[in-house]
Amino acid sequence: MKLLNFIIKESSDVNFGVVINDTAVSFDTLQKRFGQSHPQLADIKSYLSGFPGSEDLARALQQKGEKEFASLKPEDKFPLDKIKILPAVPRPAALFDFGFTPKHLRNSAITMAKYETKWPISKLARLPIQLRFNRFKKKKEFIYYKGNHESIIGDMDSPIWPKYSSYLDVEPELGIVTGPVPFETPKQDVEKLIAGYVIFNDFSARDIQTPEMLWFMGPARSKDFEKGNALGPFLVTKDEVGDPLNLNVTIKIGERYTWTGTTRDIIAHPREVIEFITGFRSLNPGTVIGMGTIPYCCGLDNDQWLEPGDFVQITFDKLGTLRHPIPKDIGPLKPTRWKPRQIK
Repeated sequence: MKLLNFIIKESSDVNFGVVINDTAVSFDTLQKRFGQSHPQLADIKSYLSGFPGSEDLARALQQKGEKEFASLKPEDKFPLDKIKILPAVPRPAALFDFGFTPKHLRNSAITMAKYETKWPISKLARLPIQLRFNRFKKKKEFIYYKGNHESIIGDMDSPIWPKYSSYLDVEPELGIVTGPVPFETPKQDVEKLIAGYVIFNDFSARDIQTPEMLWFMGPARSKDFEKGNALGPFLVTKDEVGDPLNLNVTIKIGERYTWTGTTRDIIAHPREVIEFITGFRSLNPGTVIGMGTIPYCCGLDNDQWLEPGDFVQITFDKLGTLRHPIPKDIGPLKPTRWKPRQIK
């Protein structure tokens, strides 16, 4: 199933529903149509709190809706391009971000060295960087930071371009969304409590990132700014995704850049990550976990950067496309730590 939060463009009421035949149908509509009433399907928060039982209720309604789709009233089913799709999880209980993509970390470190050091040091840094990330591939490091979970944007929403950065970047990631996962959940039960997957875009201010991380305290302003995290367009259930580590990824930055990658470069399985976290704490329903930036799919990997007015499209197989118009008018920016660049 593809679950979504949406508003009809003529209304401000938030609907929680499911995609049926490329249209959005609210669970409220389906329950009224089939004479049912389930509090677990009132909204995404109730759904995730009631998981996994809520998934069975939602699927039963989806299947009824598919069978009797023709009998649904036109005003009860909305083409996806006629609605406003809201963040898949508007306010996560928590937002963890890991770095299980060594190729991205290697590529990023090489680009960082180019901007943070002078030649020939930047050139000489390539060998120790490669050796470091070769070791990381052999031994996973379960290190994460917590992002701003209270300022989430969704499909067709614009981020804020921080005044202190000239090098704003996207970071497309595979996001895990959980139901309630108790402390020390038995390993055999962990995967059952994954509610599904979502595209997670972690906007990043690259030119202030290095000093924040040198003292083992960051990242901070480089990633924790207002409207800097995006989730959407759908919450896709495990059965529809299949293997989450076998999805192709395409990023388009207007007509200027196209980057491609794959979740096959993620070196940890989602269940391993949840096993790790729940070894020392519980996870509340609606927790979101990022698995790491898909290699070759961000500006830092490619040394190619966003411009004001760009239109970003992030597409994951089976998860959909998450779109962001970058603001055209960003006003004057403060001097950058990196090489000055011409902002159009």
